[in-house]
This record gives sequence, C-alpha cells and structure tokens, in this order.
Amino acid sequence: MSESATKPEGVREQRRERTRRALTRQARLLTMEHGLGGFTVEELCERVGVSRRTFFNYFHAKEDAVVGHRDDTLDEQALTEFVNARPSDAVGISATLMPDLIALAIASIPFDDEHPDDEPNPEMLVEREPHLLPKFMREGAELERRMTGVIEFRERLEPGDPRAAMAVQLIGTIVRASAARYFAPGNTADFATLLLASLDSARTLFSPCPDASPAAEVSPTPEGTE
Repeated sequence: MSESATKPEGVREQRRERTRRALTRQARLLTMEHGLGGFTVEELCERVGVSRRTFFNYFHAKEDAVVGHRDDTLDEQALTEFVNARPSDAVGISATLMPDLIALAIASIPFDDEHPDDEPNPEMLVEREPHLLPKFMREGAELERRMTGVIEFRERLEPGDPRAAMAVQLIGTIVRASAARYFAPGNTADFATLLLASLDSARTLFSPCPDASPAAEVSPTPEGTE
C-alpha cells in the first residue's frame, strides 16, 4: 500500500471512494430491479447503510448515483502505480503501456466475479432508462479526456499527441468488448481473464505472426468459369 493511503486523509478518501462506489452499485441494481422511479433515495441509503444526508454529499439525484462519476472508474492508487510503471529506460512510447492500461482497468473495475449474475450491466441500464445515455456518454468523454492527459504525462508526450488519444480509444474498445463477453449468457470467465484475452487478440491484429500460413487461398476466378 502506498504511504499516502496510510495517512488519515488517505484512509478517509478510501472510505469515501468505497461509499460512493457502493451507492452507485446499489443504485444500478435497484434501477434494474424496479426502474429509476421505483425506489427512493431513502431505500437506496438503507441498502448501503448510510444516511440521506451522506447520499447528498456525493450525488445531487438518483440519476447521478446510477451513472456514477468518472473518478469512481479509476482506482487512485492503481492510477499512481500506472504512472510510475513506465520503465525508466523507455524511449518514446513504452512497450508496457497497453499491458499497464489493462492492469489499471482490472484494478479499477470492481466486478464481483464470484457473483457475476448480480453485476449491473450498464447496457441493460440504458435499455431500461434510455434518458440516462447522454449522462453516461458525458461521463465517458470526461474520463477519456482525463486518461489522455495521464498517458501524455506518463509517456512524456506533448499535449495533443494523437498517440495518447488512440491508446485511450483502444483500451476503451478492449474494455467494452470484454464487458460484453463478461455479461454474455453462460460466461464463466472472470473479467481480468477476458481483458487479457482481448489484449492478446488485439496484438495479433497489429503484429500478425509471419510464420502463420493462410488457412485458405481465395481464388480470383469466379466459381464455374474454369
């Protein structure tokens, strides 16, 4: 654990993060069960074990709790470790950038792999409450902007370098694809395994194996003309 996390302010901030995440998780579960209008703030607070006053210290309304906040998506200690993980001898984009981004995603997305059926699927939330989509999109865009800046800082890139934004887009695609597989009926793999498998799949696209022989050649001659 980092030194800052052992200080009183670090412990308080960790407690705040846990409470905020618990409110979002339970708000999503209640929305899936009853719809956004089918439960009250008081019922949400009862599930989490906090007061109504505490709820409004974190969120202005139930909708905000369901969407969550971009800061809830990143584990601060894991974010610090991500920045510090750049190899000291790296020149240009570090070779560990994408694996380190995957590690950050694994640490920051707290899926309960022991009870995957109890996980609220954000896509299902939007299907049930379509008016939440713009809020999810705004928070997602803010998260992408923040992560772009973090990558620029870690990789010593100039602001606006397109490689930082591309890395964010790639990791976002990998996370979304892995989440779709995670929530698919019959899935038994944990989220971390799916993320790592998705990264391996992406690598094969950008670095195809030169020794791999084609499975089949497509004949340029239209069928039946020979």
